[in-house]
Amino acid sequence: MKWLFITLCLMLSGCSILQPKMDFDAKTIQVEISPGEFVDLPQPSALQQDINVSQLISAQWGEENKQKLLVQLQVDQEKVVLAGFSAWGVKLLSITYFGKQSGNKIETHVMTGLGQTLPSPEQVLSNVMLSIWPLDSWKNPLASIGWTLQEANLQRLLIDENGHVVITIDYQKMPYLDGKITFKNQRLNYVVEIETK
Repeated sequence: MKWLFITLCLMLSGCSILQPKMDFDAKTIQVEISPGEFVDLPQPSALQQDINVSQLISAQWGEENKQKLLVQLQVDQEKVVLAGFSAWGVKLLSITYFGKQSGNKIETHVMTGLGQTLPSPEQVLSNVMLSIWPLDSWKNPLASIGWTLQEANLQRLLIDENGHVVITIDYQKMPYLDGKITFKNQRLNYVVEIETK
């Protein structure tokens, strides 16, 4: 499972990348998408729908390295709950992101003994939110560091301040959760496929 979580980083890009932090006024929660570069997470309500889905996440890095993870994702107007399970049903990690109605906070859990080998649950959450939250919800957070999230023809591109593509997200069809989502990190050379069950 270590390998799958490593590949899920972009969001995931190193030990310190995408660690959350709270603003002093607790109005936002931020994640680090590049060393020293923090952006606000969109609110749970910005998804503009409630969902409760099971997903199979398949990750590949290099020619022969592959792994799968079962994920349960629940979103409502006040919170996002994400839990990752092993193939045998053991919960490996979980995260609950409470929006502003509940004080803007994150609660996480990583299975005992795996804290040093798995990236934080916030990293997995950030990948999910980049993939399915509306573009408008990411516009201002990314603009604060000169990054953009662009979308056309069932594809999203996360572009840094120098115009370089960091992440490519391809969708099979609309709405996005009805088809396979392919998430490619160009810098770290890994691919994650998300299938909603």
